[in-house]
Amino acid sequence: MAIFTANDFTSVGARQYRVRSGDIVPLARGLWTDEVRAAPTQVVAENWIEIVGKMLPGAVISDRSAFAMRPVDGALFVSHRRTSPLELPGLTVYPDGKADDRRDGDIPINRQGNLYASSPARALIDNAETRGRPGAVPRRLTREELHEQIVKIVSTYTPRQVENLLAAVDGDANKTAAETVRVFVDAARGRINTVRSSSRAMNAAQRGEAFDHERVALFRQVIADLQLMAPVQRFVTEQRRAQMVPFYEAYFSNYIEGSTLTIDEAEQVVFHNADVGKPEDAHDIAATYEIVADHAEMSRRPSDADQFMDSLRDRHRVMMAAHPTRQPGQWKTQRNQAGATVFVYPGHVPGTLRAGWEEGAVLTDPFQRAVYMMFMVSEVHPFADGNGRSARVAMNAELVPANLHRIIIPTVLRSDYMSGLLRTTAGNGPDGLHRVLSFAQSWVARGQFADLEIADSYLRATHALVDAGHAEREGIHLRLLKTGELEEWGDGALAEADALAARRRGFPELD
Repeated sequence: MAIFTANDFTSVGARQYRVRSGDIVPLARGLWTDEVRAAPTQVVAENWIEIVGKMLPGAVISDRSAFAMRPVDGALFVSHRRTSPLELPGLTVYPDGKADDRRDGDIPINRQGNLYASSPARALIDNAETRGRPGAVPRRLTREELHEQIVKIVSTYTPRQVENLLAAVDGDANKTAAETVRVFVDAARGRINTVRSSSRAMNAAQRGEAFDHERVALFRQVIADLQLMAPVQRFVTEQRRAQMVPFYEAYFSNYIEGSTLTIDEAEQVVFHNADVGKPEDAHDIAATYEIVADHAEMSRRPSDADQFMDSLRDRHRVMMAAHPTRQPGQWKTQRNQAGATVFVYPGHVPGTLRAGWEEGAVLTDPFQRAVYMMFMVSEVHPFADGNGRSARVAMNAELVPANLHRIIIPTVLRSDYMSGLLRTTAGNGPDGLHRVLSFAQSWVARGQFADLEIADSYLRATHALVDAGHAEREGIHLRLLKTGELEEWGDGALAEADALAARRRGFPELD
């Protein structure tokens, strides 16, 4: 693909000939391309650096575009002697009319050296200075946006780099702008707390509570996507039919994390306090059950981020009491990861949870909140261990107060659940996660959990206990039974389901 201006042709006739022959097509006034099949907006999006460099040689990306160093929302602001906007398909370039405004430290961003990016010091100065009348299109960042950028700088630069940056600002900015930048930087470093700001990042920094900006941006997008989804409302209409759900919630939430207890062993531990020879696993399921079976605890409604974080730590303290080396009830002190996903830095845990909670306040639908809270806690991974269980308790704590069925992730559904989480983490939206959690809730809502015997039959009939890996390889899925279908299952069919689950989980077949 090539981009041409009038200077690239030997004559007007030569250019017109190529246009008539279909070799090139016009993109904008004085601009052509030989990519004749692509949409003009696509051509501009893929070649904006070359185009701006050719059309506005020597331009410096400046003002509100200086930090991103690229177009945002179809606009790019530059310093260049041109006085009128450059209109391109899908992009408008706004020059400031200044001749030869390149400064020391501005960085060439293409091989031709005809387009530059502002230095970090210039980016700060351009956006901190107050000069000229506001235009119809604002050239500079708002105060909130500038605060956000300064907090990012302070959180990613070393202290020496910050001081060098301030020295560069002092040497190039007027006194008022230099002082403004220094005050904002000191606030972002937590040295002063008197800067009024609508920036969440700046206010957190002044409290000495940093947070993961990228994670919070991801949370914001997930929330926006969830708000577009239809509410899911599966109310509990027969409490007796659902009375054993908390036991299976505790069992599967631990099994998904590696517990080796069988269903029978878990029943003995929870309901008879039996010693089954697996003390840590036994404690974990008993402690999880203690939390999820407590209706008052699961109906606890935090009114602010502090209460929410208190509830997370309180529940974690109970669930992980048998593992003192894993810091029950305390935020992690070392960074953790799962596969390629590296979770939030320990020092950013409280701030990220606070920001995530506050962002999520716009969600009012309980199911949407449940999906979001589970994802948010899982994505922060605030503890050394027990994060998945904590996330799923937080999820169901949004459903119980609304009298909605809980969500349980049975063994057979583990791969789909993890896939939904990973896709959401990767920025691909919460659709898959929302779908699998809705399916899991539907399985609970259709289930028969009045007592252990009938519930065990339901699990066996729906393939709930089949190992997820084997289920995926052999095309076995979690089944949603029709009304009355469980009663039609004979002993032979249930025995066959038992054998299937036993083989898939590596257990001996049941009698």
